[in-house]
Amino acid sequence: MSNLTRRFTEEELTPEELHILSRFVSNPNGEVFVVNDRELPGLVGAIYARYSRAAGGFQRTLLKEFVNENGEPKTNKADELIRRVLIAFGDDSVGELEGAHLSIENISNLATKEIEDRRIGLSPIEQSSRYVTYDQKDIHGRWRYLRDNAILNSPVGGQYVATMDEIFATYTDLATKLEEYFRIQHPIEEVEYQIRDGRPKQHLNELTDESEIKDFKRTYKTDVHTRACDTARILLPAATLTNVGLFGNGRGFHNMLNSLYSHPLPEMVRIAEEAHQELNQSIPRYVERAAASAYLMDTRSRMRQLGTELCSIEQLPILPGHRVELLPATDLITSTMAQMLFPYTELSSAQLRELAEGLAPEQRRQLIATYHGQRENRRQRPGRALEDGYPIKFEFQADFGIYRDLHRHRMLTQERQLLSTRLGFVEIPQAFHDIGETAAVERCIQLSRDLYEAMRQALGVDYAQYAVLFGFNLRWTMGMNIREAMHLLELRTIAQGHPSYRRVAQEMHRQLLTRYPELAAEMKFVDYNDYVSARGASEAYQRQREAKLSQ
Repeated sequence: MSNLTRRFTEEELTPEELHILSRFVSNPNGEVFVVNDRELPGLVGAIYARYSRAAGGFQRTLLKEFVNENGEPKTNKADELIRRVLIAFGDDSVGELEGAHLSIENISNLATKEIEDRRIGLSPIEQSSRYVTYDQKDIHGRWRYLRDNAILNSPVGGQYVATMDEIFATYTDLATKLEEYFRIQHPIEEVEYQIRDGRPKQHLNELTDESEIKDFKRTYKTDVHTRACDTARILLPAATLTNVGLFGNGRGFHNMLNSLYSHPLPEMVRIAEEAHQELNQSIPRYVERAAASAYLMDTRSRMRQLGTELCSIEQLPILPGHRVELLPATDLITSTMAQMLFPYTELSSAQLRELAEGLAPEQRRQLIATYHGQRENRRQRPGRALEDGYPIKFEFQADFGIYRDLHRHRMLTQERQLLSTRLGFVEIPQAFHDIGETAAVERCIQLSRDLYEAMRQALGVDYAQYAVLFGFNLRWTMGMNIREAMHLLELRTIAQGHPSYRRVAQEMHRQLLTRYPELAAEMKFVDYNDYVSARGASEAYQRQREAKLSQ
């Protein structure tokens, strides 16, 4: 127990009170302490909520209001207070004082993006297609993809199942062949890793210590496996089932549930219902008001309709491959109006800016009013187009796999268009040519295209996204300031990053060097090198750290 002298002593704590407090806080006699959340389930946020209206500190408030004469927590007290503060007083910030860990498993990759779109109050971690091979079947012999009743019972249900089954079978077969290919291309006898800190890279035959030999072989196995995963993942569809874990506060979960409840796809609504049920067991008052938002649903519907009406111009020819464009500066109103339309169309930013500039005054008023929607209170906030005006804004055309990695940067403004097969497919990696499986890859690409168009016709553009392979291009924008650009580019060009998104980040930096040379030149850790075995080096470094821990 700390001997810290209190800076302001209103009244001394008795030995009995100190004993009670020792169960709940790390330093009962001090002014800096950690709260034991496990001993105060659902109470911590309520006690902190009293900070603004109680004369005493956490410990005195806890003793006076939240434990009984036996030192046991009064859980009903927290329930009453949080309900009053969140609902009666409307103090949303209190929702950030309690949190929960939530796992959401066997959901589509499309769903994970909707969940991870929530930027504030949630910290997600997702199963990685760079480490995991999606070659498993469940106990019923089914591949790991979403089976939504609305799809299965539709006119394209049979085509959906047949297509997914063939794509997953092909993916599994090629992932196995790729591992063998990389073992032949990079035999274990020829590769070298720095398995122990302070030593140079070594070949396997140079090692004599059994633990080092074991670590070398483990590193090699992971290196080959991740190379195969990195290559094969372009064949995974957005319907692929995955897992995501979240730690978040009440406000973050409330916003996530609102968004999912208001989504047009049944999978998102089902996730909201199931997550809400589980969060009710941990932080019930913090998610009590979560529900579908008529405002969000109506605004989305009206914007889609308006986008169709306004964006009747013919789309420019689609250029193959990845594209990165640092967008030119334009006046705020034009740029914002273009961004308002961006998620609801299939047009580029350049086309939308040209369209916005040509709108008649009445059309401009209609667009702005429709985007803001029929707001009835301050919590009904319009979308992220109103965040436009960053000094740096990029538009990307790159495959969904790359987007999934860059999407993780949340402290900026991102908006994407719906997944589609209409922006072209990434260049087929050389490894597929080398193993003689180009035709199999092309077959999967065509199957995905055919299913996408069939689902789009039968079910609409939202459902059709499930058919899109990771290798198909997506269009999205990212707005940021120079500090966030430094963070993103220095992180996303590190050696162990996926080669595809490393190239995108490198191109972003080149364009910033052209426009803002003095500032971009200070991004000293942007890495332009090419690496043959970066994942292997990363794994070897992991072995170094593990060895230190075992010493």
